[in-house]
Amino acid sequence: KDVDRLGIMRLKDYWQRFGLGEKTGIDLPSEARGFLPDPDLKERATGDAWRVGDTYNVSIGQGDLLITPLQLLNYIVAFANNGTLYEPFLVKTVVGYEGNVLKETTPRVIKEYASVFGADISLIRKAMRDVVVEDYGTAHSLTALPFSVAAKTGTAQIEDKSKTNAFFVGYGPAGEGEIPEIAILILLEDAKKGSVNAVPVAKDVFAWYYENRMK
Repeated sequence: KDVDRLGIMRLKDYWQRFGLGEKTGIDLPSEARGFLPDPDLKERATGDAWRVGDTYNVSIGQGDLLITPLQLLNYIVAFANNGTLYEPFLVKTVVGYEGNVLKETTPRVIKEYASVFGADISLIRKAMRDVVVEDYGTAHSLTALPFSVAAKTGTAQIEDKSKTNAFFVGYGPAGEGEIPEIAILILLEDAKKGSVNAVPVAKDVFAWYYENRMK
C-alpha cells in the first residue's frame, strides 16, 4: 500500500497523449478509434469493479484495451523520428486530366513530444535497438540485414486465450545519427509468436526495401 503505482488512469492519460483511442485522420473511410478502458466504463458496462489484475492486463496490451494497427504504427513512427506524431495519408497528389495538380497533401503535425518526453523517447529507441543487436533480443536475426533497424515483437492472446496473433513493429535505418526512412507493422493472425513468425516476414520486407529503395 506504500508503493506509488502508475495506475489505470495515468496509463490512460499517456495512451491519449500518444494518440491512442482517437482516429489518426488517415484519408480512408470508416477508421476505428479503438477503445481505452477505465474503471468507470467497466463498472457501467459490467457492474464489476476495476481490479489490480485489470491494470496488469492492459499495461501489456491485453484485456479490454483495443488499438488499431494503424494507431500502433503511427505511435512507433513518433519514436522513430524522435517525437513527432504526424497525420498519416495515402494520397499525396491528385492530378487532373491535363496534368494540373488538383490537390496536394503535405505532412501535418498532430503532436510534438520531444520537449516533454525527449529522455524517455531516447530510452525507448535504445531498447528497440537492443531487441535487434543484443544476443537475447527477440529480433536478433535482423542483424543480418544490410542496414540497421530497431524493433519490438509481441504476441497477443485472443478468443479467450485460445488463439494468439503475432506482432512486429520496427523502423530503419536506426543507427546513431541515421535518419529513419521506413516503419512497418506485421500482424499474423492465429500465429505462435512475434519473434518466431512475424520477424521473418519483417526481414523480407526490410530486405526488399533496401534492394529497391535504398541501394
